[in-house]
Amino acid sequence: MSYLGIVVTSVFASNALLVYGLGSVPGYGPGQKYSGSGQLASAMALTFVNALASAFLWGLHSLVLAPLGLKSLDVLFFAMLAVPLLKFIARATAFSGNRVLSLVGGMADDLIVGSLVFGVALISSNSGFSLSEALVASAAAGLGYWLASVLLESIRERLELSGVPGPFKGAPAMLISAGLMALAFMGVDAAFVKGLAG
Repeated sequence: MSYLGIVVTSVFASNALLVYGLGSVPGYGPGQKYSGSGQLASAMALTFVNALASAFLWGLHSLVLAPLGLKSLDVLFFAMLAVPLLKFIARATAFSGNRVLSLVGGMADDLIVGSLVFGVALISSNSGFSLSEALVASAAAGLGYWLASVLLESIRERLELSGVPGPFKGAPAMLISAGLMALAFMGVDAAFVKGLAG
C-alpha cells in the first residue's frame, strides 16, 4: 500500500477513536478546550508520541521478539521499556526553551500512559509495515484521533445550541452523532483506499 493509502486508512478507515474505541487519555479529547497554539500543540504531541511509540514497538517486535519467538510478550516489554523511555523524552522536550515545544512535551507526558498511544503502536507494529510505514501510520492515526476529537467537540457545541428534544439532550444526542460519524469514517474501507491510492 502506498504512503497516501496508509495515511487515508489510518485517519479514516482505522480511526483509533471511532473504529477501535481507543482514547482514554487523561486531559485530551472531546470536551477539552484548546485554543490557537494549544490545538496545534495537542495534535503535534499526539503525533509525536504515537510515532515514537510505534517506532520503538516496531523495533522491539521485529528485531528482538520475533526472532526469539517471543511475539506474545510485546505488551510486557513495551510497558517495561518503552513507557519510561518515552516519558524521559517527553519531559526533556517539556523543559526546552521553546514555548510550543514545552507545551507539546507537557501534553506528550500525559499521553504516553493512555491506551490510545499503546493501541496505535501495537496496531502499526502488527500490521506488517516497514519502519517508515509504521511511522507514517502512527502519525496519521494521531492526526485522525485529533480530527475526530475536534469534529465531535464541534458537534457537541452545535447540539447545545440547537433545539434537541428533551429526552435526547446531552449524552443521547452525542452518542447518536458519534455513532453516525463512526459509520461514516468506517465507510472509507481499506479495500476502497487500496484501489484508490494504491
